[in-house]
Amino acid sequence: MAETLKGTLAEQILIDDSDVPDWLLTEILQRLPVKHIFMFKCVSRRWFTLISDPFFARSYATRINDSLSLSTSQPWNLLFRYLFEARILPSSMIDDRVALKQFQDFSLPGFSLNYLPSEQDCPIKILALSNGLLLCSESFYWQKNYYICNPLIRQWIALPKPRQTLQSVAIGFISKDDGYNVVRIPTADSSSNILQLESFSSETGQWRCSMVHCPVPDYYIKTDCPVVHYNDSLHWLEFRHSKIITYNPDEETSQLHLMNLPNGKESEHLSLLGVSRGHFRYFEVTDTCQGPRNLSVWVLSDYDAQEWCLQYRISFSDYWSDQDELKKFIPKHNFYIFPLALHPHDFDIVYLSYGGCLVSYSLGTRKLEVVRRNLYSHELLDFVLPPWPRRIPQPSW
Repeated sequence: MAETLKGTLAEQILIDDSDVPDWLLTEILQRLPVKHIFMFKCVSRRWFTLISDPFFARSYATRINDSLSLSTSQPWNLLFRYLFEARILPSSMIDDRVALKQFQDFSLPGFSLNYLPSEQDCPIKILALSNGLLLCSESFYWQKNYYICNPLIRQWIALPKPRQTLQSVAIGFISKDDGYNVVRIPTADSSSNILQLESFSSETGQWRCSMVHCPVPDYYIKTDCPVVHYNDSLHWLEFRHSKIITYNPDEETSQLHLMNLPNGKESEHLSLLGVSRGHFRYFEVTDTCQGPRNLSVWVLSDYDAQEWCLQYRISFSDYWSDQDELKKFIPKHNFYIFPLALHPHDFDIVYLSYGGCLVSYSLGTRKLEVVRRNLYSHELLDFVLPPWPRRIPQPSW
């Protein structure tokens, strides 16, 4: 009898909220993590209506932005762009896209890509991200199926297949409030001054092919370096001529442009582009495991004039491996150091692959911290959650 009464009381507490006014229930819900809010849409028709109201989203975003102004930052994490096939990874890692153990919005099972279709027996690849949305495909080569998804609310759409299937393409993705654009260009060109650019617009729902002038012949784009969306343009790192190739899909001329990399750069391969606190940066590590190794970070001080300012240049030394946490499992000599990511909110923090581990490094204090062992991918993306999850506009095509 006591158990029955206890169960009935619990059911009433969970279901009967008729005495709670809308304004109070809204206030309660808006203090929850956003991932849980979307899950609670299923509780009742009333909760679904309150959460779906545009006022709720505006109010939640305002609350988050106000809290951000009080020294906190938007939740973020590093995502693995790809995972190995299931037969290589332990079952516990099959869909573990999140590299850092921080912020519960990124915890499994909610944050996952296992709902995306795949014709191949391997996990989906993340090609690019923009404004809280991911652009994904089944492979890095011979891409034909593209998906845009919001992993936080598990919403996704499939794009129409492009007109051509190319072996290797450099991908760009720009997501805005009123739609999105996807851009494809060949990753390499031998000698021609003209190349074919493919672009997809959510406004038209179609792929469009155009012939554009190639600003540098015999180029080669680093596909392991993620494309960066900054100043309304896409930026790809080109290492054969040490340039940055840029493209703005909103320009009427529809042309590719070149940007110079910093003077004094030393690395040809171990480098990447990124954005920290709204500033465009270049991060490199000397690409050798023997002799002097330097870590350097530049910031673009003037975008139009292409003026770079060197922020840090740090020489690696053996004292790195003298830290108790590191010397147990990181070799002291003959190891590679890979630049992996820039912290999106902190100028002083960068992320490296060091001795097979994911480590954070403070450029200010020169302190290394192991944040993940058994690093199984050297390609990461920094994913910052927007104040309110973006819903993908339903396609009209």
